[in-house]
Amino acid sequence: MANKEHFKQEEIPYGILAKFGLTQEMIEDLPQNVIHRLLSSRTTPVLPIVTENIDGETILSYARISLIRLDDGSVDVYFIPKWVDEDLKEFSIDQQEQLKAGRVVKADLEKEGRCFVQFDEVINQVMAVPVEIINQNISILTRTLFLSDADKALLEEGGIVEMEIHHQNISAGIDLNELTGIRISDGDSIAWREDAKVDSLPRYNFGLFGCWVCGDDNTLNYISDEQKRTQSMNAAKAQLSQLKV
Repeated sequence: MANKEHFKQEEIPYGILAKFGLTQEMIEDLPQNVIHRLLSSRTTPVLPIVTENIDGETILSYARISLIRLDDGSVDVYFIPKWVDEDLKEFSIDQQEQLKAGRVVKADLEKEGRCFVQFDEVINQVMAVPVEIINQNISILTRTLFLSDADKALLEEGGIVEMEIHHQNISAGIDLNELTGIRISDGDSIAWREDAKVDSLPRYNFGLFGCWVCGDDNTLNYISDEQKRTQSMNAAKAQLSQLKV
């Protein structure tokens, strides 16, 4: 469980991504730290996703993406969609404050029962996983890393456990963005919390084929060189038409 899947750049399923408006050129133009996250089984910042509805109309939405290796060895893509509105009404005021502060809490949900719950403010999404599932994964981690009963209990309460493995300090805690619901990072608990954050990006991220523009919420939008040329031509035509008048 401590090992993360690592991918090679040539393994990125460009064909699948292209169906959702993310061309190979756009992926190759992503900032290097975003590519590193993608190839390390982590999620990207929020990217623009293009689909069509049943009437053939183009729909623009936003989602994070991450790669997953299937049982047959092939690589596929997870999409983590950005929701339009947050919905925290099911939780108490104290729980809402903890969730918005980035903490994992236990809550009794109407449909799912007793769950670990986490809020992702970037995509306005509440994630919930039954306590029994996460506790099972914690039990496996406990046996794999020889954790103490106290460490196991701390993890089960949503805390962060620090340990030393092969002379290297690592930390583990519940993170529902991970496939197992548990994230392991190098360093102490402070490093663990920092590792959860998507690296801040500059406003403009120029690549070989265009530019990714980062919004205030770390959402990325892409402007291709072709789009820039078209915009420049349209601006020039507008100026010419004004001169003719």
